[in-house]
Amino acid sequence: MTMTRDEAAAKARQVLAADDVTPHVDPELEGDTLCGGFAFVAGDSGAVIGYRGGYQTSVLALSGETIETLVIGWLAEQRHQYGVDAAPAAPERPTHPCPICGRAVVHQDRYPAAVCPECQQRAADRDGRRIVGYNEGWSGGFIALYAESPTGPQTEMAGEVLETGRCWIDGIECTIGEARFGGVVVQRAD
Repeated sequence: MTMTRDEAAAKARQVLAADDVTPHVDPELEGDTLCGGFAFVAGDSGAVIGYRGGYQTSVLALSGETIETLVIGWLAEQRHQYGVDAAPAAPERPTHPCPICGRAVVHQDRYPAAVCPECQQRAADRDGRRIVGYNEGWSGGFIALYAESPTGPQTEMAGEVLETGRCWIDGIECTIGEARFGGVVVQRAD
């Protein structure tokens, strides 16, 4: 899913609860087609809206951050999640096949049955409603929302998923939860 700047601005206004947002153009952020997105500022708050629909916000004045550090943090987190190494000369990392589709996934001993990012995007509840998992904030916590709901995208909690830690991808039962050092991990349940 690719988001336009106008769509991202609308989402930034929503998540920042602001009537107006100012774009912060960052060539590295906007040029990264997998992990990038758009950055916006509204008063003393900032938001990065990812091309794939995720977002990260910060009250810049309270956190001591700048919009630039928010962008750097977003890119680092997304690149880690998708197994993209920003340094061109970095050594190749070990992989394992995604237990759903067989694509290569960066291997972490802690998550030996982790699914690939593409399969993770298809995660759904028991009834087939697509879900999206996020950290609640900088200090962690896990939250699962329905990707679409009658009240708008990502506005309704996926209660059963939060209670059980279970989701399904292509009919295959998986677990979903907070990764140890941030982010969300989905693993095949077998």
